[in-house]
Amino acid sequence: MNKHVDAQESRSLGLPAVVDMKVAGLMRVFLCGVLVGILVAVSAVVMDRYVFSAVLCRPQAASDCSQAPLYAMIVAMVIGSIAGVAGLVRMRIYRPLLVVLAGTLSLWGIVSLVMDMHWVLVVLVMGLLFGLVYALYAWVSRLRSFVLAAVVAVVAIVVIRLALVA
Repeated sequence: MNKHVDAQESRSLGLPAVVDMKVAGLMRVFLCGVLVGILVAVSAVVMDRYVFSAVLCRPQAASDCSQAPLYAMIVAMVIGSIAGVAGLVRMRIYRPLLVVLAGTLSLWGIVSLVMDMHWVLVVLVMGLLFGLVYALYAWVSRLRSFVLAAVVAVVAIVVIRLALVA
C-alpha cells in the first residue's frame, strides 16, 4: 500500500503514535538482554580460551594469536544476536530485529574492552549492558513510524559508541 494512505488510515483510526508496552514487558526485554549478554560473555570467553587460542596460538601461527579474542567476540555476538531475536520474537516484542540489530551495533567490540577483567565481572557487566540496550531499543522501537524509530536508534547507537570509546 501507499505510505501516505497508511499514515492517513492510522490517523483516522485514532491509533497512537507509540505502540503500548507495559513495564512488565520492558522488564522481560531487559531480562532477555541480560541472558543474551551472559550468553555472549560466556561464549566469547570459552571460544577464546578453548577454540581460537588453541588454534591460532600455536608456534606455527604465533602472529595470529592476538586475533583470537576478536574472532571469539565476533562469533559470540552472532550467536547472541540469533538468540536475542528468537527470545524477543517469542515474547512478541514489537520490531525485535531492530532491537537486536541496534543493540549489537551499540555493543560491538565491548567484549574486547572487558576481556581483561575477571570472567565473573565480564559476565555481570555484559549482562547488565545488554539488558540496558535491549530495554532502550525496545522502548525506542515502540514508535509507530519505522523511519522515526530507525533514526532515533541510529542516533542512540552513535551516542553509545562514542561513550564506549571515550
